[in-house]
Amino acid sequence: MKRVIAGVIVAASLLWGQGDANATQGAAQARSSGMFRHVSTIPYTGRPIMLMFDTRTCPYCKKTREDVVNHPELHAVAQQFDLYNIPRDEPQAYTILGNDTTLQSLIMLYKVKVTPNIVLLTSHGEKIWQLPGYVKPEVLAKIMAFVKGVDEGKYKKSEWKDYLRKNGII
Repeated sequence: MKRVIAGVIVAASLLWGQGDANATQGAAQARSSGMFRHVSTIPYTGRPIMLMFDTRTCPYCKKTREDVVNHPELHAVAQQFDLYNIPRDEPQAYTILGNDTTLQSLIMLYKVKVTPNIVLLTSHGEKIWQLPGYVKPEVLAKIMAFVKGVDEGKYKKSEWKDYLRKNGII
């Protein structure tokens, strides 16, 4: 009788664990919907990178993802970037442009305290801009265009104030 009970417990734990794994995979696939991907490896593609630190319960993260799809100017510039979700509530290891790291290390590196938290990188991984909190789509589009210009050599990183003034942001 003890063997039967032990067998049932082992089988139940295996099924329970498999359900959690499937739920985690399903959550990752759901987070990859739209233009943002949720992956553990971010490869070099020659395109600038947008990392969006988010959580499952963040309404402004969802709003930002919707803005990227629905706002014409933002959508157009976002198509020139590789966009990635970095869920703060799903600890995992990452490989970014060949460098191994963890979620906790990324949070510390970018000093992420709020979500959404957008980090814009050149194609080589140099941080150009970080935006904590929700940003209106027309402003985000202009900032992303600046980062794309820095990546292409059109602008210097130090010219950001002039760029924002010229584009009516400040």
